[in-house]
Amino acid sequence: MTGRVVGPKVVGVVMPLLLILAGCFGSNVPVEQPLEVDSCDQLVEVGIALVNDYVYTLQDTDLGATQGDPEKLPASLVTLNLRGSELDARIVELDCDAVAINQAVADATAGIQSDDPVVIAFLDAVRGGIVSPVLPTYGTWVLDSGTVSGQALAPVPDHPITLQIERDAASGFAGCNGYYYPATFADGLWTWTGGTPSVTDLSCQDAGGETPAAVIKTEADYLQGLRAVTGYSLEGEALVLSGDGVELRFVRGAGQPTGG
Repeated sequence: MTGRVVGPKVVGVVMPLLLILAGCFGSNVPVEQPLEVDSCDQLVEVGIALVNDYVYTLQDTDLGATQGDPEKLPASLVTLNLRGSELDARIVELDCDAVAINQAVADATAGIQSDDPVVIAFLDAVRGGIVSPVLPTYGTWVLDSGTVSGQALAPVPDHPITLQIERDAASGFAGCNGYYYPATFADGLWTWTGGTPSVTDLSCQDAGGETPAAVIKTEADYLQGLRAVTGYSLEGEALVLSGDGVELRFVRGAGQPTGG
């Protein structure tokens, strides 16, 4: 590995440095002692040191031997996860700007390089997904209006179209059927990751046992438009997805409908 960073290049205020490994293994390490720091700037330095220590520890760790069992994590990684939990706790206690500190940590550790695939994956998560846990777009949204191929798109009454954005997928209900599309979201870019999208095959029937043609068309147009999305932005309280000939505008939603 080259380019180890020993101090912050950028002074900022923080977001909880994601306990990437603890999250991957489903391990919740209890916090016993708070970090003895009293400023957000100091937490940037703590985050930088934690990234460096993770890198060196991962290079000497055979994660395959753990078989995904958190109980088999080596003590060195458990200790690092504990330090990360302490960092998260202090960020909340000091009311730091989480996004700014995470970005500062990412910028300061940009010179770290490694040939180890596990370390590469860890660094990619730090650099590319460091803002993701608190990304304002995460959560549930409801389609308000849009256009697809120049044609207006509006949800049919009683058949809301929803969008649930998570770390690596877009899912929800398209008015009748549920859908799941692998994707990532960062820096205003909506990137389809090449995974297999899926859509359920349900029939939405009204009181007369018929499936409204408007629901079928709106759902098909929405899924077509969604697949063409390449970017996103926040405009006030609205989330706007955009792409070639596509604009989909959402408002915050309380939850997913059950479909049907």
